[in-house]
Amino acid sequence: MILRRLTTALRKQDWVTVVIETLIVVFGVFIGLQVNNWNDAQAENRRSIQALGELRSEYEDIAVVVDELVAFYEGVIGDLQIVVATVHADEITDEAKGALIRALSYGDVFGDPPPPSGTFRDLQSAGDLRIISDKALRLRLIEYDQSLETINLSNAAITDMMAPFTPAFRRHSRLSTDYRLPKGDDFSFIDAELPAVVDADYAALLADPDFRIASEQYLRLQVGRYFNAKVAQSKVHQIQAIIDRNLAEGEP
Repeated sequence: MILRRLTTALRKQDWVTVVIETLIVVFGVFIGLQVNNWNDAQAENRRSIQALGELRSEYEDIAVVVDELVAFYEGVIGDLQIVVATVHADEITDEAKGALIRALSYGDVFGDPPPPSGTFRDLQSAGDLRIISDKALRLRLIEYDQSLETINLSNAAITDMMAPFTPAFRRHSRLSTDYRLPKGDDFSFIDAELPAVVDADYAALLADPDFRIASEQYLRLQVGRYFNAKVAQSKVHQIQAIIDRNLAEGEP
């Protein structure tokens, strides 16, 4: 209809009508583009809020894993510190025996590695990271994901370095045959109860220089695992704080 009136006006050289009809067309196109842009922006905002919600839920689960991992290594390191102090003092007190038995049992044990974010990797593989508008959040998500490979390689190297010291660390202890694995398909290393040391020849431990070296090396290497877990924990908590801030700012 507008094009017909515009054509008629051109034939009659009715320039006022031509200008008005042209402006109507241009204005209509402009309004249409603006509406489309607004609809696209609203759709992307909804996708962004949805992705943030999925990330928050996922990182709550990841935080549970890394927090348990940090607490686990803190316990192991605490026991190993008592062992090292005991062998340096060349005397085992009754209070130190419990820590020593625990260290002999679990001094080289490691927990579940920090898990990746499936939501982040899905967004990354689909090229949709742009829907995370907060650049600081995108950077932290990328940093955490990239750090996992470094952490896993570091932990694998630590495991290799601990292996030569295991015979000296355990040669004066007696291991139980008892163990317990959780029922079901969903459990982690921390959920298991492995065969534990039930007794040790304390005099032989103090007299064995290889045990002293092994206990010191175990402590040093487990501190390395603890550091890796703390790095992951720090990144996860930073991500959680940024996600919560973004979601709060996005609420109506």
